[in-house]
Amino acid sequence: MTAVPERGTCLRLPLTDAPGDAAELRVLADVDRDLAPHAPTDRRWPLSLLPGACLVEVSLGSRLVLPGAWVRSGDVGTLPVTGRRRVRVEDLRMPAVVLGEGSEAVLAWGETVWPLPFDDSVAIPAVCRPDVHSLARLRRLALIALGRQEDVALTLWRDPSFEVPWHDVRLVQRARWWFAMAQVPSGMRYADAARAQGLDVERFLAA
Repeated sequence: MTAVPERGTCLRLPLTDAPGDAAELRVLADVDRDLAPHAPTDRRWPLSLLPGACLVEVSLGSRLVLPGAWVRSGDVGTLPVTGRRRVRVEDLRMPAVVLGEGSEAVLAWGETVWPLPFDDSVAIPAVCRPDVHSLARLRRLALIALGRQEDVALTLWRDPSFEVPWHDVRLVQRARWWFAMAQVPSGMRYADAARAQGLDVERFLAA
């Protein structure tokens, strides 16, 4: 089994076979190694749904392409290392997904949970449910986020009617307003959201 690179490790993520066409993937945290040991014991922990996952960000030059995505931990270590940048609290931009159905639905943003005023008439898209990406799927997501659909190998992913599997409410255009529905204060960062619910994000980065 390939070891998961330490947090802050930067790796080369090829986008296509063209020479030099690559993005930078940075490891932010591994669920099993960095997050699970610090899970609260007095509440349900949403991140327990993601064993074997690694939180990463993808950037191209100075542009942050994907602010935070869950990728298979075993896949990340197969990429070539290009450097290292320290991970700060504000870098932990965890995806937001929907758990539950109808009136039981909640917006789970990282380990924070925000009730949603939904009823059974609201259909939750699969792209807003928790899941872990393979490197191949992460590469396609990055290309689509960059507006490079023509470089995506699978025709289905180019179809405008196809629901791209972002698995992050923040990246799903028609679901972004769910943050307002969940009464997450406008402009709130994840670290602030965690503190508002009595959770200390700094514990994840403790030495």
